[in-house]
Amino acid sequence: MKAILESIQKGETDYLASRLSSNPELAKEKTESGIYLIQFAAYCKNQQAIDILKEYLSDLTLHESACIGELDGIKNTLSKNPELINDFSADGFTPLGLASYFGHIELVRLLLTHGAIPNIPSNNSFRVTPLHSACAISNYEIAERLLKNGAEVNAKQQNGVTPLHSAAHHGKKELVKLLLKYGADPNAKMDNGKSPMDLGRESGFPDLFEDLE
Repeated sequence: MKAILESIQKGETDYLASRLSSNPELAKEKTESGIYLIQFAAYCKNQQAIDILKEYLSDLTLHESACIGELDGIKNTLSKNPELINDFSADGFTPLGLASYFGHIELVRLLLTHGAIPNIPSNNSFRVTPLHSACAISNYEIAERLLKNGAEVNAKQQNGVTPLHSAAHHGKKELVKLLLKYGADPNAKMDNGKSPMDLGRESGFPDLFEDLE
């Protein structure tokens, strides 16, 4: 398994394809942290590995579908097991959290329509909400959708980071403007005492909050 994981991390998919060809059941294996290989490939941003693994998987779990943007997979699972909508993955993330992190806006819309709760933090040390994830990847559309559905704009994740801290760190003025519109606190302090304004300045965006306060 170690060799397979390393090949996925490095983008060397020939080895993965060869192993699966001789032993298709490997596609259903899990990592030490309990996630399936296709979710691991998504974390590694290895689309080729994802495509190869999909050929050997007749059914995807809700969390696998959320990671790779499989709208039909989400619909199929929820039609059979709607109670899974807010379940945690083996590494502690809800389907909505994963869909937000991977930038799948259509999945985010679908999950919210089916009752996904936007303010459930991850069940791990990160304590990230879907809004944190959307801001971490600077996805305005997903952030806006979550906020319109009641996402807590000043939620704090590990180290006291708020969504506005992330947006400021990346210098995304329109996203900063959106968060402020929904009541984000520009003076919120991380555990180290730094505010979103501080992070903006440190990241090379000293004028980020001008005309927005």
